[in-house]
Amino acid sequence: MTDIRTRPEAAERRPGAGQGELFPEQGDATPAVRRIAGIDVEWWVLAAMVVTWILVFGRLVLLRQSKFGSVAWDMGIFDQATWLISHHHGLFITVRGLHFFGHHANIGLFLLAPFYWLGAGANFLNLVMVTSMALGAVPIFLLARDRLRNPWLGLPLVAAYLLHPALQFMAWELFHPEVMAITPLFFAWWFARRERWRWFAACLIYAVCWKEDVALAAVVMGLVLMGRKQWRVGLLTSGLALVWFALVNDWMLPTFSGAGQAFYNSWFGPLGDSFPQILFNSLRHPTLITRRVFAGDAISYYWQMAVPFAFIPLAAPTALALGIPQVLVDVLSVNNFTRTITYHYAALPLVGLTLGAVEGVKRLENRPSQARFLVGLIAATALAASVAWGPSPIGSQYAKGRWPLAPDARVAAKEAAVRVPPADGHVSATYTLTPHLAHRRYIYDYPNPWISDNWALNGENLPNPNIVQWLVLDRQLLGGRNLALLNKLVSDGEFRVVWERDGIVVAHRMRPGTRVDLKSLGS
Repeated sequence: MTDIRTRPEAAERRPGAGQGELFPEQGDATPAVRRIAGIDVEWWVLAAMVVTWILVFGRLVLLRQSKFGSVAWDMGIFDQATWLISHHHGLFITVRGLHFFGHHANIGLFLLAPFYWLGAGANFLNLVMVTSMALGAVPIFLLARDRLRNPWLGLPLVAAYLLHPALQFMAWELFHPEVMAITPLFFAWWFARRERWRWFAACLIYAVCWKEDVALAAVVMGLVLMGRKQWRVGLLTSGLALVWFALVNDWMLPTFSGAGQAFYNSWFGPLGDSFPQILFNSLRHPTLITRRVFAGDAISYYWQMAVPFAFIPLAAPTALALGIPQVLVDVLSVNNFTRTITYHYAALPLVGLTLGAVEGVKRLENRPSQARFLVGLIAATALAASVAWGPSPIGSQYAKGRWPLAPDARVAAKEAAVRVPPADGHVSATYTLTPHLAHRRYIYDYPNPWISDNWALNGENLPNPNIVQWLVLDRQLLGGRNLALLNKLVSDGEFRVVWERDGIVVAHRMRPGTRVDLKSLGS
C-alpha cells in the first residue's frame, strides 16, 4: 500500500499528465484537441456530469417539496431549527420536542442560517444539499487522477459515485446534515494524500460540524494516517475527533435533551444504552453482534451498497474503514430503517466505499490495461445498480411513487391552507403540512401537544395544548385517535373550522381547553 507520506509524483499533480504513457495513441494529441477555452477537456466533461446531476435532482427535490411530499421528520425539523437560529427565537425545536443541542450536533446549520434573513427556507436547504452532493465528484476526480495517473480514468469513477442508488435516495429523502459531510470528507482524504495538512484540517472540521457521527469517520482517518507513519497528524485527528464525539454524546445531548442520555443510545436493545455497555455486552455475548452483522437485512444492505462498485473497495480496507463505524451503528440498531440504501444512514458508508473504489483500483492494477478494465467494470455495475434500484429518471423506482410526478388536485387547497395562519400563529399540523409552516417559534406535529407522538425521547414534557392557536390538518391522514381528537376539539367549541377544502381543514382556537382524556378517544 502506498505510504501517504509519499507526495504524488509531479505527473500525478498535473491534470492530464502521464496521459501519453497510459494511452500512447493520444500522446501526440495537440493542445487544441485536448483543451477548450484553455481548460482540459476532462474538466469540461466533469463539469457537465456535475451540472447534469444538480439539474436532474434539483428539479426533483423542488418538485417533492412544492407538492407536499416532504414530512415533518426530518424536513420540518431542520427547516424550523435553521429558522430559529436565524431569528434568535431560542433553540427549542417544537417539531421534534427537543432542544437543538439535545437533538444532534448539527453545528453546520449555523452557517446556513444567515441566508434565512433573505427569505431562504426548505427549498434552499434541499438545493444546497444536492449541490454539495454533486460537488463530491470533484475530489473523487482529483484523487483518481493522482492515484491512477490519468484524469480520464477518474471520470467513470465519478459516474459510479453519481449513479449510486444510495446517493440518489439521499436526494429523494431531502435535507439531512450528515449528507453535507460527504464532499468535505472526500477532500480531506485527497488533501491528506498530498500532505496539505491545513486544508485537510479545514475540510475535516467542516465535515464534523454537520453531525456528531462524522467524528467517528474522522477517528478512523486518523488511525489510517498513524498506520502510514503520520503519527502527529494522525494522533491529533483521532484524538480531537474522539474527544468531540464523547463531549457531544456523553454531555451535550444528554444535558440538553433533559433525559440524561442521547436519544439514539436507546436504539441498541439488549446491547445496552451507552458505548461502555455496548462494548462490554459485545465482549460478553458476541452472538448479539454476529446475529445482527450477518442477519438477512444486513447482508442485503452490504450487497446493495457494494455492488455498484463491483466490490473493488474490498481491496482497499483502510479507505473502506471510514464507513465501518456507521455500518456497525446501522446493522446493530433495532430500527431496520437504518440498514437500507433509501435513507441518510448510508452516507458515511458511501464515503468509505467511494474512496475504496479509487484506492482499490490503484492497488489491484499492475498495468494500464488492468486499470481501464477495473474502472470500466465499476462503471458498468454502477449503471446496472442505478437502473435496478435507483430513483433517478433511469431507475426502476423513479415512477413508483417516490417522486410526486402525477398531478395532485389537492395541491392548491394545501397551498391555500398553509397561508391561513398568521406568521406569528402557533400551529399544530399534520406531518406533510408541517414543513410548509415551520418558520415560526411554535409549530407542532399533530397530534402533539395533546397526544405524545414522536415527541422528545419518551414523550416527556409535553407543553400545555392551549399554546396552539391554529390547526392545519389533512383529513386523509387522520384516523382513529387522531381523528377523534379533532372531532372532540371542534365539538367542544375549543376550536372552530374557519376554512376547509378537499379534505384540508384549518381551525382556529375559540377558547382555552382542558386536558383531553385519552381514554375517551379510543385507540
